[in-house]
Amino acid sequence: MLEKMNKIGRNSPCPCGSGKKFKRCCGSLAQTRSGIKGGDTATGLAASAQGKQLDSLERASRSGDSRATARLGLRYLMGRDATADPARGVALIEQAALAGDAQGAYLAATIASSSFFGAQNWDKAFDYLMRAAQKGHEPSQCSLRILAGGPSGTKIEGEDWANMRGEIDLAAWLAPPEMRMIREAPRIHVIEKFAPPAACDWLIAQAEDRLSRATIYDKATGDTTEDGRRTNSQCDLDIETCGVLTFVLRGRIASMTQRQDLAMEIPKILHYAPGETFAEHFDYLDPAEPAYATELALRGQRTETFLIYLNDDFSGGETKFPRIGLSHLGAKGDSLLFRNVDAAGAPDDDTLHAGLPPTSGEKWVFSQWIREFPKE
Repeated sequence: MLEKMNKIGRNSPCPCGSGKKFKRCCGSLAQTRSGIKGGDTATGLAASAQGKQLDSLERASRSGDSRATARLGLRYLMGRDATADPARGVALIEQAALAGDAQGAYLAATIASSSFFGAQNWDKAFDYLMRAAQKGHEPSQCSLRILAGGPSGTKIEGEDWANMRGEIDLAAWLAPPEMRMIREAPRIHVIEKFAPPAACDWLIAQAEDRLSRATIYDKATGDTTEDGRRTNSQCDLDIETCGVLTFVLRGRIASMTQRQDLAMEIPKILHYAPGETFAEHFDYLDPAEPAYATELALRGQRTETFLIYLNDDFSGGETKFPRIGLSHLGAKGDSLLFRNVDAAGAPDDDTLHAGLPPTSGEKWVFSQWIREFPKE
């Protein structure tokens, strides 16, 4: 698997799980000092500075600085200011974790809980998460408490991180919760208390300082772009920010939908301030649009949408399906699952929906799109 990771083509799916081509995702962040146009002075200076910073991290890592080793590993893992080398990135992050770096242990836990960089290994993930918690890493401590408390949301006190690690009941987390169908065609299900309140709060905390303007697919290019029809903000939960807890929740989604984690796109946290909206739209990719042809061939149709309502202290903000006369708003921790295709697998136009604006308060939602094909 590590040998395979060294051979990521520019047109290959990005290993971070975004569903985009590598060249349009993490690969677009990779800048080296080669290939700089003589006339582009600003770009040249920036690339030079980035190269010097990378060299500095390399030197610090070789001298035994575990924090530098973790930061260096993340750069190689995601292609940030360095040529992407996921195999080396994983090795450096695990090296930092074993040397006692808390952030390195947190990242190593996330990598082990995913399927992007090797076989998913929950025991290894929970062990690394415990290491990070023992080193005082607050996001790890919070998520370890949540995981130990189980999907029912039992509150766990104290700082016995080893005991909490032992209390994690993975089978309970991955057991499919009860679903209630509220519409047969298009198929829409409601899942009450899918995520405990503390998990909702944790997800919001991961995103609230990382928000940017939300985008839509550009039919002309197949890329994403800002558009007046969507005015809310979002945060992609990439491998740096999502944490083990997100992958456990994705495992819970997988148990319900019978779809592999690798079929899921990068999860997003959506934020709506009062008045912000996502106008009527479809989540499926229109096969009639040439710009989507490569994407559909690589990963297939976006067959399902899964939402977790992360808070309920706001007014308005319903998810509205105008063609079927349905509006829905879940309580904190509730989920909504709907299929974007019909029984024959064709795009279902009755799934037209909108994220209505809150009239007061802020709305937070976890959004997970699921594709037809597992990610290779």
